[in-house]
Amino acid sequence: MKNAFDARSLERGYAFLDDCPENLFDDIVNLPIGTLAERVSGARGWHDALLSGQLPPDTTWPPTEISSPVRQALATLGLMRFCKNQPELVDQLMKEILRAFARQADIVASDVTTRLRDLEILERTRLTKAEAQLAKQEKRSIRQIVLDAETLQRLREQAMQAAAQQSFNADSDLLATWDERSRVWADIAEVFGDLGEMMGRGWDLSSGVLRQTGWLDLLRLRKLIEQLPQLREIVQTLGRLHMAESGVSIAQKILVPICRLEEELREVRTPLIPAEMRGLERSGEITRMLPVEALMLGHPKLRMLWHARRAERALLTYRVEGMEVERIQVERNDYEEVERQRPRPERGPIFAVVDTSGSMHGLPEQVAKALVLEALRTAHTEKRRCFLYAYSGPGQVLEHELDLSPNGIGELLTFLGMSFGGGNDEAGMMVKVLARLKEEDWKKADVVFVSDGEWPVSTSLTDAVQSARQNGTRFHGVQIGNRGRTGLHVVCDPVHIFQDWAAAGGWS
Repeated sequence: MKNAFDARSLERGYAFLDDCPENLFDDIVNLPIGTLAERVSGARGWHDALLSGQLPPDTTWPPTEISSPVRQALATLGLMRFCKNQPELVDQLMKEILRAFARQADIVASDVTTRLRDLEILERTRLTKAEAQLAKQEKRSIRQIVLDAETLQRLREQAMQAAAQQSFNADSDLLATWDERSRVWADIAEVFGDLGEMMGRGWDLSSGVLRQTGWLDLLRLRKLIEQLPQLREIVQTLGRLHMAESGVSIAQKILVPICRLEEELREVRTPLIPAEMRGLERSGEITRMLPVEALMLGHPKLRMLWHARRAERALLTYRVEGMEVERIQVERNDYEEVERQRPRPERGPIFAVVDTSGSMHGLPEQVAKALVLEALRTAHTEKRRCFLYAYSGPGQVLEHELDLSPNGIGELLTFLGMSFGGGNDEAGMMVKVLARLKEEDWKKADVVFVSDGEWPVSTSLTDAVQSARQNGTRFHGVQIGNRGRTGLHVVCDPVHIFQDWAAAGGWS
């Protein structure tokens, strides 16, 4: 039958939708700029370009007058370097970009309408004057001026051309949404180097670490460190040298994991093989839709409803599936014993013990946080380990090993975002420190104790610290403010005293 409905031709007509990014399907379909095919192709170009850390050529969709504000905003924000190979971030950014396109399209359309109205007024005025002169010469009444379709089209083209040639500012909503986030990512990359960039790229934007408040002070703390080189000098002295007696490296036997690939056959059910019908489902597959759905295509009004259901993947279709045999590569883990030379670390680990009692609130709190940040930076640079103890009253001790893993950064930002307040329990905290110093991995560690020293020292605490000193542990003290000899002098030797904190850093 020549007039029979060909579902495959309809499927071929919408094959370009397969290139549409899955997470952006609804945004692209509902965007009122260009044809659907142009939107899919253009959005795919933007998505792929951002994923490679670049912007697409300015000759691509959408027109320059619509894309220019977005390009200016992205260039100002410098987001492209954080988008490279980060699909989740690109999807989130693309949603904002498409909304910016829609906003700019409305602005351009409104501008074209205004310009067209002004051009029509000018054209009617010109034609009215010409008609009045002609009517006077011919001694007849003035005819009513009506702009024909050709004139209206010419005026519309002039209005569109004038609107396209004007300059637009960077999209303000895009700047407002991403400005703070991009600045923070740049600051974190500046503080921590290349590993810091992972904070802006690989983590979920809705529940990631950047929703914490600690990162707001990262850059200010780094500037405070630059103005207090004494902090850096103190951290550099921490950690005992423990070179091997026979040389700078030792031979060790280790088990190296080895992965072997083996091929296996596996049967999997897949809808790509229509071997049997398994029921009904909602989808956008035209080749499997029920005849009752196809009937709507022949109806002049229901046809648009069918297209909407197709875009929403809500057509009633047969669900089919079959069995496919696939070959998979399976990794088999094994271990092999090898001997290699491992150089000794230059210095041992760092313990940062921070007093977070109420007397440390304010400026002393910022100095303590700055020292912890410098300890982590130094430990990362020199491949050393760093452990944080932040304590106040009895049982209130934050313990965590700091590194640049997502978990380690999260703990650091939690510490930087906390407000100091509470009591003092130096004895309970020191018990935890001394217990960890006895572990094999931490025997070569040194301790830096940051406090204002406003607490008494018990005899038991003095004896425990003295015993640790005899085993080689050094306790460095950083006393915030000059209060004379305090409890910190009893526990630590040497004690570094800083008095003029307010002159460095500008903290209020």
